[in-house]
Amino acid sequence: MPHFDSWPWKLAIVLALVGMREFVRLLSPKEASTPSAQSAGETSRWLIETLDSAAIAIGLVLFIIQPFLLQAFYIPSGSMENTLQIKDRLLVSKLVYRLRPPHFQDVVVFRAPPEALRSSGSEDSNPGEETDYIKRCIGTPGDVVYAENRKYYHNGQLLDEPYVHWSQLNGNVSYSYDMKIVEGVVYSREYEAPGVPGVWRAQGIPIPEADQERINRAKPGPVPEGKFLMLGDHRNNSNDSHEWGFVPRANVVGKAVCVFWPPTRLGLLDRMSFHPRAADSPSLPATEPITQP
Repeated sequence: MPHFDSWPWKLAIVLALVGMREFVRLLSPKEASTPSAQSAGETSRWLIETLDSAAIAIGLVLFIIQPFLLQAFYIPSGSMENTLQIKDRLLVSKLVYRLRPPHFQDVVVFRAPPEALRSSGSEDSNPGEETDYIKRCIGTPGDVVYAENRKYYHNGQLLDEPYVHWSQLNGNVSYSYDMKIVEGVVYSREYEAPGVPGVWRAQGIPIPEADQERINRAKPGPVPEGKFLMLGDHRNNSNDSHEWGFVPRANVVGKAVCVFWPPTRLGLLDRMSFHPRAADSPSLPATEPITQP
């Protein structure tokens, strides 16, 4: 399927409009000697003016607004629930991160690195095609971030995260996970039941048994320079950095600003993150507490 966000397709759309304009101009009568010819000439002028306006407007959107300022995205999965719901449509600012890097707790759209595509199994089904992910930035370069069984620590402080959601334990999700960065690598281990951690993994692959205790004892390290740690708000149902590692700065697309559709979900992401509506707020029991255009 063609990627209509590519520059050749954008240029083709604008050239098609210009070609239609020239076709109408060539067919329009040169002299208006009769009432019918005058009417046809007026219709042709109206069509030419409309196509001119459409070409300019679409050109501005495709070549200025979309690449450098704002772009609309569609949410296809639940990895950012309850902040973002499936079928939400949101606006993403591409200008913000041209002026500064992502900040801690920003909701960020980025191009999925190869490790993320391998983890989701989509690398082989979409070879060479870019895939956009949306997650929350929980670690910026130099931050020390780690997780211990549903508790997240950022530079030594236990995080208060009102936006976090945990699914009930079932066959499709784990109960929780531990995560830490050791020597620039993200390691994690899943809990299949409360108090029962599994083995440490790196990019989804279990590390050798001889290294398990070493990682278990190791102190958490910092996020490497030029990298970011991105986690879904739906913590135990998200293909994110705890499974496959870091997001390079070059992969960052933009900052999610607001939900604009459906109308009942209209709101700014920053406010929705820290002041969730009652209907969206997750239930957090003591033991059982979500891309793309």
